[in-house]
Amino acid sequence: MSQYNQPSECSWVQLQHDAGAFEAFFRSRAPGLCAYVYKIVKDKPAAEDIVQDFFSRLWQKRAEIIITGTPDSYAYRAVHNAALNFLRDNKVVTGEIPEVVEMEDSVLEQELIHQRRVAQLQAVIARLPEQCRIIVEKVCLERRKYKDVAEELGISVFTVRNQVGKAYEILRNNIFLELICLLLAGLLK
Repeated sequence: MSQYNQPSECSWVQLQHDAGAFEAFFRSRAPGLCAYVYKIVKDKPAAEDIVQDFFSRLWQKRAEIIITGTPDSYAYRAVHNAALNFLRDNKVVTGEIPEVVEMEDSVLEQELIHQRRVAQLQAVIARLPEQCRIIVEKVCLERRKYKDVAEELGISVFTVRNQVGKAYEILRNNIFLELICLLLAGLLK
């Protein structure tokens, strides 16, 4: 686990033999996979079902499956193909969809990088002091005005502005530190 409670890259062997590692992999990757599948099928319950089904089948057949790449790459390719099968089987798309559509590696890599950054940001936000986190979520994630947040929480606009500034500083320092760690890890390989 990294300093942000985010599972680091795990091997397929770990996932096959360690239920805790598999659960951590599921918890950390399922939201990103659901968001990715949703982009394809445009149906949130269907996206969640596809990802849930993927993890269920992966766990049941873990002894039989041989993965040559990283578990992340395998997961994105598998749910990508499952999403296309969903579109084909539910006649959402007219025309012919091939059995397996190859994803470009660059698209997959960009999606994985994006998902890691989102996970890092969520982990850092979750570790902010409670009032600071609440204010950041309302101002930055819900895109509400300082004045509205101040009225809702019964605090001054100055306090809201101050907490947002404090959060930005914490986020900047933590994310910068994480990037340095990633760079050093990459250089040491």
